[in-house]
Amino acid sequence: MREVDLTDDRRSAQPGHAGERWRPLAQQLAARFVAAGDSDEGMVQAAIGVILAVERRVGSGGPQLISVAVPLVIRALRRLRRERFRAWPESVPPFPLLQMAIANAESELCVRLRRSPTVGEVANYLDVAECQIIVGLETGWSVG
Repeated sequence: MREVDLTDDRRSAQPGHAGERWRPLAQQLAARFVAAGDSDEGMVQAAIGVILAVERRVGSGGPQLISVAVPLVIRALRRLRRERFRAWPESVPPFPLLQMAIANAESELCVRLRRSPTVGEVANYLDVAECQIIVGLETGWSVG
């Protein structure tokens, strides 16, 4: 990990560098929520935005800022990741229609493939994401 001097005001005094001062911390925190090998600039920008908001409220630099900002950034990144995962494209049908489409696709693919289709094959057949097929299958299960 790289040490950053958070009290160095020379970098934040330059125009366009207010957020760059916090980029290493933001990248480190965002890396917890990004898949391995993936770099998501949106997560880093969200983290920088939260840090800058806390900096305006608490004051610049120092351990007090970090102790307040880090939990808030982590909470914001968790919320962002959750919202992205739950975001559905406009083309996704409501659950009952999706469940019927999955059932029809499974029966059609069973005949074609002469075996039970995988989630990926059903997703390709319906032209939707695999996670949508999984959610549709899970919501179709009944207890008892």
